[in-house]
Amino acid sequence: MNQRQRAALANRYETDGMMGSSPQQLLLAVFDRLGRDLQTAVTAIGANHIEAAHLALVNAQELVHELNLALEPDVWPAAAELRAVYEHVLALLVEANLHKSIDTVEQCIAIVGPLAESWAEANRALQEQRAAAAAARSRVQ
Repeated sequence: MNQRQRAALANRYETDGMMGSSPQQLLLAVFDRLGRDLQTAVTAIGANHIEAAHLALVNAQELVHELNLALEPDVWPAAAELRAVYEHVLALLVEANLHKSIDTVEQCIAIVGPLAESWAEANRALQEQRAAAAAARSRVQ
């Protein structure tokens, strides 16, 4: 994620207390909010709260759009494949919003959930790696 993209995401989540967060924490926060928006949409559609469903789905679209913008294919070769996934989710979100379809929102959840879990696991592994490196440095000194 480049500086501009981190700044855009940081601005978006300033009200959620995300200022000063690492790029990894910011990414996890985006996925957390995306998951909450999708769950809100399912609940709102089920309760026939059309406006609440619309707002949740529009916010989810904006989050996925930001995730898509943050990809750097020149830095990470797999970004192109992930971009295709994000574009598919965006198309599903538009369809879900047009038809107020719980099934379509649940398709999004089925895609986004494992992605969020994967990013969380990658963050845990990174934290463990950093902790091990710090411990190794302290033993050398």
